Amino acid sequence: MEVELSVKYMIVLGIRPDIINLHPIVKEMERRNCNYTIVHTGQHYSYFFDKLFFEQLNFPKPDYHLKVGSGTQAQQLASMVERFEKVLVKEKPDLVFSFSDANPALSGIVASKMGIKVAHLEAGMRSYDWRMPEEKNRRLMDSISDYLFTPTSGTKQNLLDEGIAPHKIFQVGKLIMDVLHNFRSQIDNNDIMDRLGVEKKEYFLVTAHRPENVGIRAPLRNILESLDELYKIYGKKVIFPIHPRTRASIKSFRLRVSDGIELMDPLGFLEFSKLEKNAFCCVTDSGTVQEDSCIFRVPCVTMRISTERSETVQVGSNIVAGLNKKYIIEAVRIMVNKRTNWKNPYGKPECAKKTMDVLEKHKKEILSPKTWWDSPKIKKSYSISSYVNKWKNPLMPDNTFG
Repeated sequence: MEVELSVKYMIVLGIRPDIINLHPIVKEMERRNCNYTIVHTGQHYSYFFDKLFFEQLNFPKPDYHLKVGSGTQAQQLASMVERFEKVLVKEKPDLVFSFSDANPALSGIVASKMGIKVAHLEAGMRSYDWRMPEEKNRRLMDSISDYLFTPTSGTKQNLLDEGIAPHKIFQVGKLIMDVLHNFRSQIDNNDIMDRLGVEKKEYFLVTAHRPENVGIRAPLRNILESLDELYKIYGKKVIFPIHPRTRASIKSFRLRVSDGIELMDPLGFLEFSKLEKNAFCCVTDSGTVQEDSCIFRVPCVTMRISTERSETVQVGSNIVAGLNKKYIIEAVRIMVNKRTNWKNPYGKPECAKKTMDVLEKHKKEILSPKTWWDSPKIKKSYSISSYVNKWKNPLMPDNTFG
C-alpha cells in the first residue's frame, strides 16, 4: 500500500503586505489539512501595522516571533538570519514560503543554504531600479528559489529573460485578488467613509512612506505642495493615512500641511480598502496601492521614478509621475479624465488554490533531497565534470562517491 506523503510547510511573514497576501495561502492549507508553521520576523510590530491586521483577517497566531524590530537593513537582516536558523533547525520544514520583496522574504536564503526547498510568491517583479532595497531582495530570492510563482505573463517573462529554468516557474495570478474577493462584503460594509464624512469619488487617497520620498526634505515638500495644489484644483478632500516615518519627517523638516489635507493614523485593511475602492484618485508611492487601485478600477498616480508593477502602467490604470509637482499634477489630470475600463492583469481569485495545486503535484520532489545542480545546463557547461554521464544520478552527484 502506498504511503501518503506529507509535506511540512513554513510560512514567513513580517510586514503588513505579508499578513494580507499570505492569508489565502493559510486558509487553503487549512482546507487541505496541511502541516504548516508560521514565523513572524517582527519587522512590523506596532498595533496599526501588525496586530490590527491579524485581528481583521482572523489570521492564525504565529508559532514563532523573531522580534527583529526596526534598525538598519544590515541589522534587520543579521538578526533575522541568526534567529530564523534556530527555528529551521528545530522545525525541519520541507518547504519555506517566501513572499515578495521586503526583508522577511530573505529568510528563504537561510532555508536554501540549509538544503530546504523555497517557494517564492510574487516572483519576477522588476523595477530595474537598483536604489531600491526591494529590487535587490527580488533578484536574490528569484535566483535561489526552487518554485517561483509569478502573478502575470510579464513577470514570468522577466524570469525567463534572466535565465531561470522554465520548469521552476508557475504563473498563478495575484494573491491580493483572493483577499479582496474573500473580504468583499466586509470591505463594502465598513463604515470608514461615514466616519470621515466623505462620499464616493469625492476625495483623493494618499500614501507616502518610502525613505527616498519622505526621509529627505525636498521630495517630501514637493509631495505636500502637490497635494495642496490638487485640493485647490479639484476641491476634493485629500485623505492621508500617514506612516510614522512620514509624520516624523514633516515635524523635523518643519513642513506645512495645508487645511485640505487630512492626516490620520494608519488604517486597518478593511478601512483602507474601502477608501481605495471609492476614491476619486489614489496618489501613492506604494506598490500594493498600485495593484489595488488597478483591481478596483480607480485611477492611480505613483510618486516614484520607477515601479515593479509595470503591468498597471501597461493596462493604463497608473502613471509613474516622479516627484516633480508639475508632473504629478499633470498625471492626475490625465488619469481622472480617462475611462477606467482597463483590463485587470491579475487573473481570477484563485491564486492560493493554483499555488497549492502546484506544490501538491510536486510533493515527491519537495520531499526528495535538494537538487544542487542547475540541471537544464549540465550538458552544455564546461563547469561540470566530463564524467557526468557515468554518474548513477546526475542530479544527485553526492551518491556517486561510493
